Amino acid sequence: MASTPIARIPRGFQHLVSTRTSKFAGRTPSRFPHPTTTFVQPHDRIRKWNIRPGDKVRLIAGKPKEKFRNDVSSAEGYKVYTVKQVDMTRNRVYLEGIHNMKSQTIQKRPENYDELDEDHKRSYNEQKNYVPTLRPVHYSNVQLCLEDRKSSESVFVSRIKTGATHFNINTQRLDWKRYATKISGPLEAELERSEIRIDWPRPDKEWIYPGPEVRVDTRNSEAAKQTLHIPSLNILASNESISHLFPQHINAPAPSDQTISDWYVKGLKAEETRKTDENISIEALMPLYLSEELSPRFASIKMYKGWRARQEAEAAEKKRIGQDAVMKWEANGRDNGLKEVLDLEVVGLEGVHLRLRTAQEVRQAAMEQYDTVNAQVRAAVAQNVREGMRYDHELDEWIPGPKALNLDRKRRRKERKIRRMEEKMVNLKLKETTGMVVPPEVRFA
Repeated sequence: MASTPIARIPRGFQHLVSTRTSKFAGRTPSRFPHPTTTFVQPHDRIRKWNIRPGDKVRLIAGKPKEKFRNDVSSAEGYKVYTVKQVDMTRNRVYLEGIHNMKSQTIQKRPENYDELDEDHKRSYNEQKNYVPTLRPVHYSNVQLCLEDRKSSESVFVSRIKTGATHFNINTQRLDWKRYATKISGPLEAELERSEIRIDWPRPDKEWIYPGPEVRVDTRNSEAAKQTLHIPSLNILASNESISHLFPQHINAPAPSDQTISDWYVKGLKAEETRKTDENISIEALMPLYLSEELSPRFASIKMYKGWRARQEAEAAEKKRIGQDAVMKWEANGRDNGLKEVLDLEVVGLEGVHLRLRTAQEVRQAAMEQYDTVNAQVRAAVAQNVREGMRYDHELDEWIPGPKALNLDRKRRRKERKIRRMEEKMVNLKLKETTGMVVPPEVRFA
């Protein structure tokens, strides 16, 4: 978000996200004339703005002539200003009546000055070499005015409390309520209340949502029209010309024959080709040809939903196994026979106090055993997948897949190369030349 004063608070917290990689990025070199702008880190920016354009505030820091009504002290009260703009990225507010003087170039009189009317001549004669501009004031240097009485009895808010952040459906924005928990003086109608609700200022003009651009946007009336007419299943199944396009199962793959889809795309421009029942039925089935493009199998949302479904199924099965273990434990007598076995002399646990298991311990043990077995199965599946194995549901076992066959071929090739290298080293013979001494015991026959 650029550092630009705005006259209306945005709908979210966009000012907390910085679009600049560094506070030095995009800055004008110091040798060029430019206004000084203070960069505020996103973590130092005000999250909830309780002072907005239209609020009445007072200055609590600055020159006396800007703060007080008598330009000297607070005996006659404080001056009240109206917030015109805010700069949310720099924690600054712009008040009506607080200005800086900016230099301005005086325009020369034109050649036809004598021919101009009096008002036009006056605009040239009364030019000034300065122009007032709104001066930024830090957010902490202003205080909200709760009731302006035009005197020293004006009520100001020294502490504000904010309510919970919620999404306002009517305004389509994040909103909250603000309360005054500490004020400079009691209000006549709010003496018994510990918190005073402060209403938000009304904007100068009502916000009107921009309409769609006719040249590039689709009108709402056009977007709301029903363009896909899906016939009943009986009509689709009874039509012999498209019966082979109708899927037999929900998980059936998309049709691979693109002849009909090409014919459909070519005939889109011809209105007469789309009026028959056959064409309408084909139009209803056309998304089957675009299933991979419209809904990819490996989309992030599909992968997440699949993972969530597996997690929920695993949790349900784990809970069921725990319940079955408890039911079986209760049916067998709750470890009553175990104590008699432990009391035998052969066991050798005389004098040792042993506590029988509880239902919670039985359930926990069964669930931990399920986790252990499940982890072992996952490790075995991951190992088989790494080795390129493929699970055959008919044989109920893992069989070598294309990847496994390729890995086995590479492994056998590597072993063959090593074996040939070893044989070559064993059968290696050096040719005897001059300057070579060969002991008789190692000389070959």
